[in-house]
Amino acid sequence: MRDWTRWHTPQRRFMPAELAPWLMDSGSLTRRLKMHNKNGFSVKVLGNHWIKPLTDESLSLRLPTSQMAYQREVSLMDGEQANVYARTVIPLNTFCSMKQRFTALGTKPLGELLFTDPSVKRGPIEVACLKPKQWLYEMALLEEDYRVEALWGRRSQFHIGGKILLVNEIFLPTLLGN
Repeated sequence: MRDWTRWHTPQRRFMPAELAPWLMDSGSLTRRLKMHNKNGFSVKVLGNHWIKPLTDESLSLRLPTSQMAYQREVSLMDGEQANVYARTVIPLNTFCSMKQRFTALGTKPLGELLFTDPSVKRGPIEVACLKPKQWLYEMALLEEDYRVEALWGRRSQFHIGGKILLVNEIFLPTLLGN
């Protein structure tokens, strides 16, 4: 499996038209999903682990590629159906300075923490088209019983009190009913 993903500045002409508004929206994905979902919004926690980030994540966060980080993986659900796979990478120094905030999340959406704290600043959004055999593609569909030609995702850094974390959001075809 390849762990290298090419992230770039969003360009509407290269994205699927129906997905572009989701990929480029700098507001709270949680808030948007709560309005969009027909069967209720919830967070399904897939895991919380200490891992080595993917190479491109380490580079984005300016971490040594050997440094461990805390990872939170969730599915953002519409009833019983996953619409988004989200993976947050939290560097050690960020986690240690805000351990209680992260360990107390449980099934609460990270978006509520990020978008209700006025001190949080979001960095630029980057997008990528993910293909089979890429790590994020495979993780996004790990619990799903279908495969598609490609998935689109976005990521951005969030800065909280001088600390940084990286949020990846992979949009599943079920979001738009495909």
